[in-house]
Amino acid sequence: MKIKIDTRACGDPLDCRLCLDRCPEKVFGTYPRGRREPGVPARDWVIVPLFASQCTGCLECVSFCPRQAISVR
Repeated sequence: MKIKIDTRACGDPLDCRLCLDRCPEKVFGTYPRGRREPGVPARDWVIVPLFASQCTGCLECVSFCPRQAISVR
Protein backbone atom coordinates (compact mmCIF):
# COMPACT_ATOMS: atom_id res chain seq x y z
CA MET A 1 0.00 0.00 0.00
CA LYS A 2 1.10 3.54 -0.69
CA ILE A 3 0.02 5.99 2.00
CA LYS A 4 0.14 9.71 1.35
CA ILE A 5 -0.45 12.36 4.00
CA ASP A 6 -1.09 16.00 3.18
CA THR A 7 0.81 17.56 6.07
CA ARG A 8 -0.64 20.99 5.28
CA ALA A 9 -4.17 19.66 5.76
CA CYS A 10 -3.30 17.71 8.89
CA GLY A 11 -3.22 20.54 11.41
CA ASP A 12 -2.19 18.98 14.71
CA PRO A 13 -1.96 15.18 14.71
CA LEU A 14 -1.38 15.00 18.46
CA ASP A 15 -4.59 16.93 19.10
CA CYS A 16 -6.72 14.96 16.61
CA ARG A 17 -5.21 11.45 16.90
CA LEU A 18 -8.01 9.77 14.91
CA CYS A 19 -5.73 8.02 12.42
CA LEU A 20 -3.30 7.07 15.19
CA ASP A 21 -6.07 5.58 17.31
CA ARG A 22 -8.23 4.02 14.57
CA CYS A 23 -5.57 2.21 12.56
CA PRO A 24 -5.80 -1.46 13.60
CA GLU A 25 -2.26 -2.14 12.36
CA LYS A 26 -0.74 0.92 14.11
CA VAL A 27 0.89 2.11 10.88
CA PHE A 28 1.25 5.78 11.87
CA GLY A 29 3.66 7.60 14.10
CA THR A 30 4.52 11.21 14.86
CA TYR A 31 7.69 13.22 15.10
CA PRO A 32 8.59 16.90 15.44
CA ARG A 33 8.65 18.66 12.08
CA GLY A 34 11.63 20.86 12.89
CA ARG A 35 14.55 20.97 15.23
CA ARG A 36 14.01 21.96 18.81
CA GLU A 37 16.21 23.33 21.52
CA PRO A 38 17.24 20.99 24.34
CA GLY A 39 14.77 21.15 27.21
CA VAL A 40 12.06 22.82 25.08
CA PRO A 41 9.04 20.69 24.15
CA ALA A 42 8.43 20.22 20.44
CA ARG A 43 5.43 22.15 19.15
CA ASP A 44 5.02 21.40 15.46
CA TRP A 45 4.34 17.71 14.94
CA VAL A 46 3.82 15.75 11.74
CA ILE A 47 2.26 12.34 11.20
CA VAL A 48 3.97 9.75 9.01
CA PRO A 49 3.27 6.18 7.95
CA LEU A 50 6.19 4.61 9.83
CA PHE A 51 5.07 1.04 9.16
CA ALA A 52 3.44 1.35 5.73
CA SER A 53 4.32 -2.26 4.90
CA GLN A 54 1.87 -3.36 7.63
CA CYS A 55 -1.05 -1.50 6.03
CA THR A 56 -3.86 -3.86 5.01
CA GLY A 57 -5.82 -1.23 3.08
CA CYS A 58 -8.78 -1.19 5.46
CA LEU A 59 -9.12 2.61 4.95
CA GLU A 60 -10.05 3.28 8.58
CA CYS A 61 -7.57 6.15 8.61
CA VAL A 62 -9.11 7.66 5.49
CA SER A 63 -12.69 7.36 6.71
CA PHE A 64 -11.98 8.91 10.12
CA CYS A 65 -9.70 11.76 9.02
CA PRO A 66 -11.80 14.93 9.45
CA ARG A 67 -9.57 16.88 7.04
CA GLN A 68 -9.27 14.26 4.27
CA ALA A 69 -5.49 14.49 4.65
CA ILE A 70 -4.82 10.76 4.08
CA SER A 71 -4.97 8.74 0.89
CA VAL A 72 -4.19 5.05 0.47
CA ARG A 73 -3.54 3.25 -2.80
